[in-house]
Amino acid sequence: MRRDAGTSDSPSRRAPGRALLGGSFNPPHVGHLRLAIEVREALGGLVDMLDLVPCGNPPHKEPDSLLPFALRAEMTRAAVRGLSGIGVSEEEGSRRGRSYTWDTLSGYRQALPGRELYFVIGMPDFAQIHTWHRGLELPRLCHFVVVARGEQTDAPFREAARRLWPDACSVPPLLPQSSCMALPGGGLAHYLPLPWLAVSASRIRRRWLDGLNVDFLIPRAVDELLRIRHKEVAEHWKSDGMPC
Repeated sequence: MRRDAGTSDSPSRRAPGRALLGGSFNPPHVGHLRLAIEVREALGGLVDMLDLVPCGNPPHKEPDSLLPFALRAEMTRAAVRGLSGIGVSEEEGSRRGRSYTWDTLSGYRQALPGRELYFVIGMPDFAQIHTWHRGLELPRLCHFVVVARGEQTDAPFREAARRLWPDACSVPPLLPQSSCMALPGGGLAHYLPLPWLAVSASRIRRRWLDGLNVDFLIPRAVDELLRIRHKEVAEHWKSDGMPC
């Protein structure tokens, strides 16, 4: 979000922003949910909600390996049911063509004018943001919330920010136990050293296709939907080349 496009009010007096956590959610699992909960708690009053945003037609995945958008969105809604401050956006399901983060954030900017957007991203993806569609321009639309995957130091984060945006500079953090970089375009990049649950969606899919137990890897409501739609799910997931 452009810092120069807001008002002169202090952050505490502005309308709360919105956090976004995108993903395939194929299927949504406990790693997604724990990350959403802990980021939402870390952002506190800066946001009113954290939205899980199932991808529509992502540039980096073959669509045949994904469950239909409507089913992934339904599973994601079921997964967050009862979680305070966490919702689901179907923004990307309404668009044709490839789903780009730039377009999703632009849609949010139109829907929530004047509100700050916080885009949650893992450290590996943050380091490769220059390969995304208009990736280096994203600080015009949002702040980043960067979460480590294993490493608990902010050194790689700072190095990546300066490599991607040579004019990036350190600024005092707004969040507890975080580091912060100001980026060209007006956005901030917050680094949160949160624990990362190493839960693999591909491993869940493989176990499910093999008829093995997936309890405590996915919410019970998601497991129930997979059972109900067993034939459809198996047809899509077997396109990954996994055994029946």
